[in-house]
Amino acid sequence: MYIFNSLVLKIASRCNLNCSYCFMYNLGDDSYKNQPKFIAEDTIDAIIEKTKIYIIKNKLITFNFLFHGGEPLLIEKEKFQEIILKLKAIENQITDLNVSFSIQTNGVLLDEEWCKILLENKVEIGISIDSTKESHDKYRIDHKGKGSYEAVKEAVNLVKKITKRADVITVMDVAENPVKVYESLKNLNVDSVNFLIKDFTYDNFPYTIDSNYTQPHADFLIELFDIWFEDKEKIDIPLFIGYINVILGFADFNDVNSNELKSLIIETNGEIEPIDSLKACGQEFTKTNINIKQNELESIFKSPLGNLYYNESLKVCSQCQDCPIFKICLGGRLVHRFKKENGFDNPSVYCEDMVKFICHVQNRLYDVFPDIDKNEIERLNYKEILVLNRLNGTSKLDNEKLKLYKNAI
Repeated sequence: MYIFNSLVLKIASRCNLNCSYCFMYNLGDDSYKNQPKFIAEDTIDAIIEKTKIYIIKNKLITFNFLFHGGEPLLIEKEKFQEIILKLKAIENQITDLNVSFSIQTNGVLLDEEWCKILLENKVEIGISIDSTKESHDKYRIDHKGKGSYEAVKEAVNLVKKITKRADVITVMDVAENPVKVYESLKNLNVDSVNFLIKDFTYDNFPYTIDSNYTQPHADFLIELFDIWFEDKEKIDIPLFIGYINVILGFADFNDVNSNELKSLIIETNGEIEPIDSLKACGQEFTKTNINIKQNELESIFKSPLGNLYYNESLKVCSQCQDCPIFKICLGGRLVHRFKKENGFDNPSVYCEDMVKFICHVQNRLYDVFPDIDKNEIERLNYKEILVLNRLNGTSKLDNEKLKLYKNAI
């Protein structure tokens, strides 16, 4: 059984923006509209009781609560502080336990009072702001149709001023110029930027993956990586740092990509679900009919979806197993492998992009560090790997198809 050490609490199911990312993140799954607007007190009490049981049973010494949305700052400040105090009290009831808190917000409602509340309660703050003003305002607009970039920028500055640190997430927009993106984010004076790749599946990926596919996401990431790599005053980009550590043998992909696998979602009505990214797989796909009020937390592992996500997510298709860089990416994220006709038994929709990007990163490290162990790390040719993977992904390996693929790349 997979052991998690974090709960994502949906304390408010609604968002205060008329944000097209609500559709992008859920990709048509609008089941959140049927949820209570705010989490109830008895649901919080059930979360506390069941969490204590789980922590004691699994002898955990650390546990994190992440407030997510919707938009968590829609809840009243007094109510939020009451929730924090209740959750923090778990620490006093279990020996040697350290409880931590974090919050992910669109930043629009962040004011000085909110910042002080979060700082006083040691809540780590993550703000969603998307690369450039143009990209952000294209998707994240208020109910009057006005872009929210300037308001979020002010929130980032405020958080930096009060807490001395600003961490943001940004959804990758390959239509943007990587140079402009990096400069825009650095000008925000943030400490770290967690780049997210859009959660597409085979059923809604806006590209055709064939011999003419040109790996646009790889090209964006490669240019961005080179800018960042050469920057002597670089900001933290966990995506890049993670892959460097994996390639150099300081971590494995499970460590880099483990945050979502170490978390459970608790909806405002108390339903226990896997991570939200799986909403991209279809309407109510993440629904388990398991509720914190009637069930233990680990009950989700007995559900078909929970078992698949937490216990079998590292089982990958044969193409991935035969890939030369499989140990670096381990097949990528589960949601990106989904296809209605055969479930998750596929390579990632971003497979070719990540092959090209990973090869580039490894080759940069190979060239830059002369003392690198050449027996463990070698130069990679992404075109050769693409040919191999494309052939492994076909049912008929004939010379004509091999010639086609070789000519295409």
